[in-house]
Amino acid sequence: MCLKAAAKPTNFLVIFLFFILPSKFILADITTSNVTFAEAVQAVKDKNYQHAVNLFELQAFAAQHDAQYNLALLLQSGKGRPQNYQQALFWAWSAYLGGIEPAKELSEDLKNTLPEDSLKMTREKLIETLTDRINAGDRSALMELALFYKEISEEPNFEEAYLWYSIASAFLLEGAILERNEAAGRVETKSLVELQDRAGKIFEKLSLDK
Repeated sequence: MCLKAAAKPTNFLVIFLFFILPSKFILADITTSNVTFAEAVQAVKDKNYQHAVNLFELQAFAAQHDAQYNLALLLQSGKGRPQNYQQALFWAWSAYLGGIEPAKELSEDLKNTLPEDSLKMTREKLIETLTDRINAGDRSALMELALFYKEISEEPNFEEAYLWYSIASAFLLEGAILERNEAAGRVETKSLVELQDRAGKIFEKLSLDK
């Protein structure tokens, strides 16, 4: 199933590229601009996959989740750059954590193509990337890191999920309180005191760094 699932036809890629194409085009930094994203989509239409990969990658590193998903598809199919399932999984997971739902199925397909040591390295890289974003002031990464521990960690880690959802709740991020309370129900009561203490210290540091 793994290798078969990895060979997606080109038209599948184009369909999803158009499906998640942002509707409003504004002039902004090239790494986040919808114009850049649209140019990458056009490059796929024109079968200029190398240009598409370069543009999607530029935006992927800027945490543009639709670009991360499309980059994962291109790396999976080996269009515009040699196939790289480990990199594709990193971007597919990143896209899923950012709310791109089709990335979940893509991630599952890619997971089946990789050995355990590659999965471990990819998870570690994802934690590092999300932590860097949080330390740089990107509050949305708090929810993404919490979801990572809830769903992408080798085993669900509800203690760490609770910790990061707690911090996200304190910053009033949408949906954080509900997720925090759900995670709390899966954590032993004796662990909550320590987790709340950690959350308070991290919140204080992030607030000071603002």
